[in-house]
Amino acid sequence: MEHQDISQYIAHLSYAGIFLWFLVIEQLVPVPEEVSIMSLGYIAAHTALNPFICWAAALSGLLVTDSILYYLSVRGSRISKKLLNRINRKIMNRIQKNLKVNTAKTLLFLSFIPKLRFFSPIAAGVTGISWKYFFLINSIATILYLTVYMLTGIFFHNQLEAILHRLELLKHSIFILVMIFITVIVFIKARKIIFNTAQKDNPS
Repeated sequence: MEHQDISQYIAHLSYAGIFLWFLVIEQLVPVPEEVSIMSLGYIAAHTALNPFICWAAALSGLLVTDSILYYLSVRGSRISKKLLNRINRKIMNRIQKNLKVNTAKTLLFLSFIPKLRFFSPIAAGVTGISWKYFFLINSIATILYLTVYMLTGIFFHNQLEAILHRLELLKHSIFILVMIFITVIVFIKARKIIFNTAQKDNPS
């Protein structure tokens, strides 16, 4: 096998890995999806991977996962019920209510709220929104969401390249520390949003 063939093989294997990450692994590990996408942008900019193919692989994985979650909720599966138990009932009721009033606006809004985006397909299925309409709006929302966070990772990499061109080890160390910091911030913000929403629904 020639060197060029090996490089192409590794590239295709990497793209398949990206698809599988967002399809399966991302759902099992305690890493915020936003951090994974920014990391993908950073890695794509740092390696020979094509960022557009990386973007397409990640988008495919996310949309397939969302469709599976939607299907499970429509079927009333045990998995979807267990997942629903992980979110505050008052918050879920509020999401369902907003979905009925303005589906598109609610799905777009949920796409950029840490931790709540995962539950939007389940809420849409339970609410009775048609799959075609859900898939259309969710695809638009996911494209925007994925593009924004991936470009953020690419921008961060480019800035570090300009500042720390000769300090490779320090550059990666800083990126890892920033990702850890963002992870902590995302968790804190998500908890605050969920807590404030619950407080609004149950004023003392």
